[in-house]
Amino acid sequence: MLVVDDEAMVLMGYRMLFESWGYRVLAARSGEDAMDQLADHPLPPDAIVADFRLTEGRTGVEVVRQVEHRYGGSIPAILVTGDTAADRLREAIGSGLPVLHKPVNGRKLQALLEELLA
Repeated sequence: MLVVDDEAMVLMGYRMLFESWGYRVLAARSGEDAMDQLADHPLPPDAIVADFRLTEGRTGVEVVRQVEHRYGGSIPAILVTGDTAADRLREAIGSGLPVLHKPVNGRKLQALLEELLA
């Protein structure tokens, strides 16, 4: 499982949550950090959970696509957003990836992950 969020406390919370569900977690604060951590992993992550809006104007969609490109195929992914601006929500939804809104309901997140990985 790859989790990408630029907020350290949020990232730590996701790591703890996913590990409690039995996932091995790579936690990254940016797309660059994610790619650095994946450099030594020949197999793709089982899933990606990424914050929609990251630092330096990057998005979670860009990170997901970059990881998919590295491994040559689609990877189940979920975007998480706290954005309420209509244009940002359209962009997130237009990615075709499932979108969850902050604050994220843990049961919803777990159910969606299980559905994507089934």
